[in-house]
Amino acid sequence: MIRNSSAGARLLALVVAAVLVLPVAAYARDAMVTFKVFVPEDTPPDASVFIAGNISSLGPWDPGKVKLGKIGDLTYAITLILPAGLQFQYKFTRGSWETVEKGRWFEEIPDREHNVLGDETVVIFVLNWRDYSGEREIYTVVGDIRHHEEFPSVALGNMRSVLVYLPPGYEEDEERRYPVLYMHDGQNLFDAATSFIGVEWGVDETLERMIGQGQVEPLIVVGIDNTGEREFEYTPTQDAGRGEGGGASRYADFIVDELKPYIDATYRTLPEREYTGIMGSSLGGIASLYIAWTHPDVFSKVGAMSTAYWWSNSQILTMLEELDPPPGVKVWLDMGTGEDKSDRNEDEVPDIIEQHRRARNILMEKGLSIPHRLRYVEDEGAVHNERAWAARFPRAVEFLFPAR
Repeated sequence: MIRNSSAGARLLALVVAAVLVLPVAAYARDAMVTFKVFVPEDTPPDASVFIAGNISSLGPWDPGKVKLGKIGDLTYAITLILPAGLQFQYKFTRGSWETVEKGRWFEEIPDREHNVLGDETVVIFVLNWRDYSGEREIYTVVGDIRHHEEFPSVALGNMRSVLVYLPPGYEEDEERRYPVLYMHDGQNLFDAATSFIGVEWGVDETLERMIGQGQVEPLIVVGIDNTGEREFEYTPTQDAGRGEGGGASRYADFIVDELKPYIDATYRTLPEREYTGIMGSSLGGIASLYIAWTHPDVFSKVGAMSTAYWWSNSQILTMLEELDPPPGVKVWLDMGTGEDKSDRNEDEVPDIIEQHRRARNILMEKGLSIPHRLRYVEDEGAVHNERAWAARFPRAVEFLFPAR
């Protein structure tokens, strides 16, 4: 990344094809930040290029919202009016996450980061696009993962893919049975090629390593893909400000009455509640807590990462206060101290750290002791994304499923 704060940057800012004013709270004075982007030679000549990022006016993380102007055969540009001092993450796409930029060898790249210092031009070289990787496309799945396409749900009236990770040795030891962890947002768990913004949790790589090293008990992971009804399915009540939500009871019926019986009949599971866990992030954290608390006879292990406690006036916290926790439950709670309102578009957001601490305090008052039945982590500097959850997953799974 090359920065140029000279007068030439101001001149370029006058001729680029797109200018976007972002309504972000002022830090000092607004600055004109021009992104000049050079794309690969195999980019279609009529292609559109977009910038997506973790600030609200870039989506947040909408791959096809903010379009750059074309200023040359392989060159695009956009000028953003941003407050000095703003720090944000971003990537470039051709309109979807299936066309997001990739590295020299078609590997996933970290989110780009920028700190607004003043008027400047940032020169970017996109090395590859995900959908132009040809035979060099890299899929990041390891181990034994079974695919169940178009798994139907009567409770929800739809279908989705379900991915099942089987631990090392599953095929060799035909008598052994295994605990099971059910996880939401299945697309993001195992393969960067299917995950949101091209970053996966690395659940398969992590478990292959940790099981091999004797750090966690060998377990089965059931990754449940989300659908276009994610907000509805993952939340127990409707959020008045968004007009969405309220279908978590039906989603729970799908998991408990439809999916789990199939998994138990198809794979060598330990079906009892003491061997069964559920985990998710953001709205998936709400779903995990809600499903475990309303089905205490089914689940005894819960992972809730960066939970969106703000949903529907913190209704999930009210539930934790009103209901007793499942008997003997173990709960992992975490968040990143760098999380803010980047995953929402609203101006007024309750203090995220305080909400997470409130959840911790409620559970401690209900008798969940740290560190035996409750773990609470504030991950310094971590933000609200898959990369942060992937980094904390090893500690979470080791707490919930320690080696015996």
